[in-house]
Amino acid sequence: MQFLGNIDAKVDNKGRVFVPASFRRILGEDTSLVLRLTADPGYAKLYPVSEWEKINEELKSKLNLWNKKDQAVYRQFTSMAENIELDVNGRMLLSKKNMEALGVDGDVVFAGVGDYIELWSRDRFEATMLDEGDLEAALEDIMK
Repeated sequence: MQFLGNIDAKVDNKGRVFVPASFRRILGEDTSLVLRLTADPGYAKLYPVSEWEKINEELKSKLNLWNKKDQAVYRQFTSMAENIELDVNGRMLLSKKNMEALGVDGDVVFAGVGDYIELWSRDRFEATMLDEGDLEAALEDIMK
């Protein structure tokens, strides 16, 4: 499963937004996603349920859930997530809380990041992008 590219979308006045058709094709029959707000404000990660289950199990396997710090980490990790169901038209509903946390006022970007999708406000997404020269230099350094 590989989500690639970035696609603009608009959130309507009820908080609904169409998940891009190219991403829905990758999801196939699965109309369930897990939305997790990031600790770094400004975007959310949308996981297919199967990917979320892998991440959740991997995290749990590294924690001692009898340890108070580990309990707090796991609690915060999971409490920042919620199940999202796509409607028959391929739309998801963003709660007011999530729209505020994301800084969404209408224009959003769905960015494919391999196994998951990121959801950004248009302005915040653009602010994170490197210019082409910096991106090429960074890739060159990484791939040495």
